This record gives sequence, structure tokens and C-alpha cells, in this order.
Amino acid sequence: MLCIAAVLFLQYRYGFNWGDEGWLWYISKRAALGEVPVRDYFSYDPGRYYWSVAIFKLLGRSGLFEQLLASYLFGAIGLAASYMAMARVGVGRSWRLGILLLLGVALGFPRHKIFEQSLSLIATAGITFVLDNPEKQRRWFIYGIATGLAALIGRNSGLYFAVASLLTFILLRLGGRTPTVKASLVPLLGGIAIGYSPMLFMMLRFRGFTSAFIDSVLLTPKWSWQLRIPFPWRSHAGSLHGLDAWQMHAVSWLCLVAPLTYLFIIWVGYKSELKGPRALAVGASLAGLPYLHHAFYHADFPHIAQAVLPFIVAVAALSYHSWAAGRGQWGLACFASMTFLVLSSWLPMEPLVQHLRIESRSPQSLAQIAIDGRKFEMSTNQATVMNAAKASFESCGPHDGSFLEAPFYPGLYAFLNTRSRTRPRLFCLILKRRLTARTGCALNAPIRSWWTTSILIIVAAMRSFRQDLNSIIHRKCVPACNKLGRRETYIPRGICTTLVAFMT
Repeated sequence: MLCIAAVLFLQYRYGFNWGDEGWLWYISKRAALGEVPVRDYFSYDPGRYYWSVAIFKLLGRSGLFEQLLASYLFGAIGLAASYMAMARVGVGRSWRLGILLLLGVALGFPRHKIFEQSLSLIATAGITFVLDNPEKQRRWFIYGIATGLAALIGRNSGLYFAVASLLTFILLRLGGRTPTVKASLVPLLGGIAIGYSPMLFMMLRFRGFTSAFIDSVLLTPKWSWQLRIPFPWRSHAGSLHGLDAWQMHAVSWLCLVAPLTYLFIIWVGYKSELKGPRALAVGASLAGLPYLHHAFYHADFPHIAQAVLPFIVAVAALSYHSWAAGRGQWGLACFASMTFLVLSSWLPMEPLVQHLRIESRSPQSLAQIAIDGRKFEMSTNQATVMNAAKASFESCGPHDGSFLEAPFYPGLYAFLNTRSRTRPRLFCLILKRRLTARTGCALNAPIRSWWTTSILIIVAAMRSFRQDLNSIIHRKCVPACNKLGRRETYIPRGICTTLVAFMT
């Protein structure tokens, strides 16, 4: 708890990703008001939002700080599971604390995806728990419950948990340890059914949830587009300079070293007895291998950072095993190399470090903004847009659902304490596919049929549609504004190419 608290309070107030981070905050706030994720708003699986709702109810507030606190508290569960797994296999206390500090740094970025990071650590602890005594059906059953709960938070993680259990079963069978299907996979499936039962309850309880859930499953492959894995031989670090280039080089090597490490440790585990720290290293590798799909499908660092925390545990456990076996120099060198690689990849991206870098180069480009009674620091451009949206929204007689933003800044809805009249992420997906005709429909529908008092469109993020957007705004909004004595306001282009239009 001290580790996660230090990460939270050192850097919670720096930056605000009003896209992904704002999406998490917005859906959590709406869920706290009784609306249903997936059905009422396009979202991830509902578990993470109800976790946030529980924290909101305990604290009596639902601000951005409370959302960050909820995320980091879930991260504390992952750290606690890792610590218990390390203690169980006999990793020394000083080593455990050092590994926790390193994991704490990794949990600092990206803040809105701590759920995935923590689940990967829970999968590591769970597989290690099974490997320690795979003949016990109860262990497979408990891991099955964890798999179902993981799917409740994120269907991808639930799938990765299940794949990790199948890899574990195959490894045990190949290694001569023969848990039968009846003694392993049957209790595993029973546990999954129990762990996933809240989702089944929601399908029965909330009208329309089942069809919305099926639609979201079918849309899952289209949530993001593939990016090439930045291996060292095709990294784009050559176009960067200084710390940014160093970080990109580190990430490119991380992409190569992590899968090779997993395969090496699993191969060693196949030929050795799975006891002590070696069992933890193999468990982390078996859990981490499926998560590489999450890291490499959309292979930018925010996605890579979500999925490679088992690599830290695997290398640390292998290093401790070597150190305890009398090969201290090799073990320490391995751990130091892994630590250097992880810190080089993560530290430049930490919110505190990013803030300090910007402050040292151009302090005037930073500004403070109050969000639910707490001060946050972010770029002047972003603060200007948020303040302008708030002032415009309030000046137009705000009422719930009277604000529209595009293409994808749902954090503004949470900031203004209003609901969206669209399914924000779905709207963003339409834009990503450059369907210009649908873009016109997506904007025309709310403009023509809703009592909308303010519209914010970040044109800089929608360059491909700029002409169409300007046409829509000037054809639909300006006449209404002029007729009703409203005004059309432009934020200066030097600040941000943003258009705010007001209408009823």
C-alpha cells in the first residue's frame, strides 16, 4: 500500500488524458448514477466501472482524483498478489521490496490501464499457485474463479487467463506431471462459471444488455488498428532526440527481450522441477505469454506497458534463483539489466517526469485547472479548451445532455458533469474509419433533433473531416445561433484549432 500510495500522491495531479482516462472517469460517473455500462454507453466490460463506483460510494465523491484513487487501489491488489506469490516461493524480503518498487514504477503509466496491468500480475500469482501443487483440484477451481472475475473486468484479460491455464496444463503433461482433465480443467471451468456469474446476472436483470454486449463483442476486433511491433531493427527512434530516443530504443529492446525471456524460462521449466523461485519465473512467463497479444496488436508503448509486467516478475524470480543457488554475480547482473531496461522504458513516460521536462523547457506552456475541488496541472492548450468549454456550457443555460464533443474527448462530459447523447467511443470508431458520409450523419442527427446548447469540436484532431465539419457547423449551427441571438466563438488558432458553437 505504501508503494502504490507513493506513486499516486507523487504524480496524480500532473496531466489529464481526456480521451482514454476521461472515458474511464465518465463511464464510472454514469454507472454511479445508475446507468449500465455496455448497454447505455459503449464501454469496456463493466467490472472496472463498478469497482470505481464502490470507491466513489465509500468516499462520497466522484471526481478525477477519486477515479485515479480507485485505479491505484486496484493496482494495490496486483502488488499484494505479487508480494504473496514471492513470499510463498521463498524470495528474500529485500528482493521482494525491490521488485515491488519496480512494479510500482510500471503501474505509474498508463494510469487508465492499471486494471490490465494488475490483472496480469494476478494471473502470474494464480499460475504460480497452481504450479506449486497442480494435483489439487481446489487450486484450479480458485484460478477459474479469478479467470471469470478477470473477464468481468476485461474480456481480453479473461481470455489471457484461460490461455495461460491451458499452457500450464500442457507444460505439466509434457513434463511428466499428469493432472487429468477431470482433476484440472473441469474445476477450472466450474470456477470460471462462478467468477463470471455477475455478467450472466446482468444479462438477465437489465433489458437490452445482452444484445448490447453481443454487439460490443463483435466490435472488439475493430476497437483499434494494428501497429508494427517496434523491434530494434525497425524502431523509429532515429527521428527522435535525447531522452525520447533513449526511451524508444529501450522499448524496442523490451519488445524483443520479453518474449525471448518467456520462452527461455518455459523451456528451462519444462526440463526442471517447478519449485521455489523457479516456479514463480515459469508462472510469470506462462501468464505473460498470452498478454503479448495485447502488447503487440496495437504496439505503441501505452499498450506494451499494459501487458509486460509479468516480464519483470519472471526475470526477478530467475535472478533471485541464480543468486540463491550461488551464482550471485550472474543473478545480480540479470536483475540490474532488467531494471535498467524497465526504468529506461517507463520513467520518461511517467506523468511527473513528463511534467518536469515540460516545466524545464517551457513553464509558460503549463497551467493549473480545478477539477472537483482539486488542482491539476496540464498543458495551457488543454486547460484553455476545458475552461472555454465550461464557460460556454454554463453561459448557455446548461442542462443534462446539452453538450456534444467530437471526435473523442469524453473526459469533458465528466468534467462538466453532464451526460453524452452519443455513444462516444462508437462515434470515434466511425471517424477512425474515415466514413465521411457517416460523419455527417453522426453530427447532423444530434444537431437537428436534440436540445443541444453547446457543441465542441476539436478540428485539429479531425483534419480529414475539417471541410465537412465546417460545412455542417456553418450550415446548421450558425443560422440557429444568429436567429436566437447566440454567438459563435473561436478559440485563437495559436492556442488550439478548436471550434465551439452554441445553439438550442
